Parts: sequence; C-alpha cells; structure tokens
Amino acid sequence: MSLLRKVYNSIFSSDKELIAYVRSVTGVTPNKIKLYQQVFNHRSLYGDARDNNERLELLGDSVLDMLVAEFLYKKYPYKEEGFITELRAKIVNRKSLNETAQKLGLLDKINLNKKVMTGMPKDIGGNTFEALIGALYLDAGFDPVKKFVFKRVLQDLLVVDDLEITDVDFKSMMYHYIQREGKTIEFKAIEEQNHNRRSYFIVMLEIDGKPIAKGEGYSKKVAEQNAAMNALKELKEV
Repeated sequence: MSLLRKVYNSIFSSDKELIAYVRSVTGVTPNKIKLYQQVFNHRSLYGDARDNNERLELLGDSVLDMLVAEFLYKKYPYKEEGFITELRAKIVNRKSLNETAQKLGLLDKINLNKKVMTGMPKDIGGNTFEALIGALYLDAGFDPVKKFVFKRVLQDLLVVDDLEITDVDFKSMMYHYIQREGKTIEFKAIEEQNHNRRSYFIVMLEIDGKPIAKGEGYSKKVAEQNAAMNALKELKEV
C-alpha cells in the first residue's frame, strides 16, 4: 500500500513539486504528504499545533541529537565523552543548522504570515530542518533518516573533520549572554563521583538563582563547559 501511494503521489498528486523537492534533498519519496506540508508551516501562519511545524521540530531535534551522537561515537572510538559532547554541540547548534537549511534550500519553501512577520526569524532555517527530520522519521522510519543525516548532512554538507578543529568556548558565550541580559550566573558543583578510579563532576548552571542546565565531565572545567553548552542550547543561543 505504501509503495502504491508513493507512485500515486509522484504522478498524480497536486503536491508533485514538494514531493520531487523532498526526494531530491533527502533521497526519500514521501508517503504521508501532509507531514511535509506541515514542515514548512511557521507558527505565525497556523497557531494550531496540529498545523504548524513546532511538534515536528521537537521530535526532529531529539532524533538528530541521537543520530549525531551515534555518528561521532563510531567515528571517534578512542575519544572521551567530553570531546564527543563538544563536537556534537558544534554540529547541532543554531548556526550550523541554519547554514545546513540554507544549503538544502529549505528557506525558499517556508510559509509564514507576512502580515505579522517583518522578516525571517533568525533561527527559522534550523527549526525547519529539525522539523524535516521529524517528518522523515514519522514517514519513512529510522534507517532512511539515519542514511540522510549520516551521508547527506554530516559527510557532504557539514564536513565534521572541519568542525573538529573549530574551538568553541561555551562559558565565554554564556558570560556574554549574561552581560547582555543583565543577569547573574553561578556554576554549582552538585556531585562528585568516581568513574574508573577517576573523579567525575556534575555541575549545575544557575541564572539569577534558577537552575537552567547540568553539565558533566572528568574535570570541573569540562563539566562547566558542558553546563554552559546545555544552557545556551536551552536558551536557543546556539
């Protein structure tokens, strides 16, 4: 039934242009076209969560995080978790995802309410890309999404080897954010464990006394960097 629907969609559907575009970008022939229509619907156009892309974005974010972690785990078998965590953050941050969306031509497909929007929101590209991942996962399943992310995104577009040598100081970025917003920040060591006869630290980052994100690592410095990275992601600053 699925194969027949794909053939029908490709030949007779009124959304043949969208189908051809998704296939050219992802290598997947759409089955459930409504999912891909929803990918490009910004919340300014449809306030109902059933029609805009925010739920797909949430799902895609989780799927992408897991796939990137698996890719790096296999690519760097002898690297510690701190290295993999930091490199993953470079890949899934807003700047990288926005650039990926632009390379894939996603920005040209986005539908938004121009009466209430003065321009494209700065992160709309990355958000739409995550929504596309979510739609692919629901429509085609895990393996096609994995193939798309591993080959098309991580190998062809982002070039992970180049990102590896790019240094990102998340604590400095966090302090810059705090200064800009006029807030206070504190890193609190909440637990010290013993992993393989080594100290392992868990740190909580608080903003104005409110817990925002945790970070872990084999040194306080790494744990604080990871806490800052997670907080910036939570705040949509990376």
